[in-house]
Amino acid sequence: MQYILFTSAESFVDEVDLIEKIFANDVDYLYVQKPYMNDRQRERFLLSIPEEIRMKTFLCGSPSMAQEFSLAGFHQPMEWFVQNGGAALRASGLLSVEVEYLRDLEKLSPELRSKIFQVVVKNKPERVPENVFVACDATELSDDEPPNRAIVSGIWEFADSVSAWRRLCLK
Repeated sequence: MQYILFTSAESFVDEVDLIEKIFANDVDYLYVQKPYMNDRQRERFLLSIPEEIRMKTFLCGSPSMAQEFSLAGFHQPMEWFVQNGGAALRASGLLSVEVEYLRDLEKLSPELRSKIFQVVVKNKPERVPENVFVACDATELSDDEPPNRAIVSGIWEFADSVSAWRRLCLK
């Protein structure tokens, strides 16, 4: 089983420290989603993350910023890839796309589909391919969850996010 952890959209004290502790407990990739930060704040946040975690980090947003900070890649919703397919093909780093349903990937050219490293899907498909992560809320997980999970919310609401993450990984 593989795990993706999305940061909280909000910033909070000790966030990077908690990310480091959670990363020591089976996180495969970190997705930084900070829509309320300006570029300078986002830069400071990315620089505060240890390099070994940045190498496994996808930025929800700017492909150029992901490259500038030597992140694994960038993550965008499907609509962005449909509108910016050429830019996505020229981008360096790994690509991650968020789709409602797995069949939505058919809207992309075969060339672009072949370049996509990971897919985060909101609605669980019948069969979950290796590079597909099903979006989950950490507070609502059940035993029949898919093998690859993208924890998009919930983990940061626990009083002890690190212990909550450990319990999640034991399911």
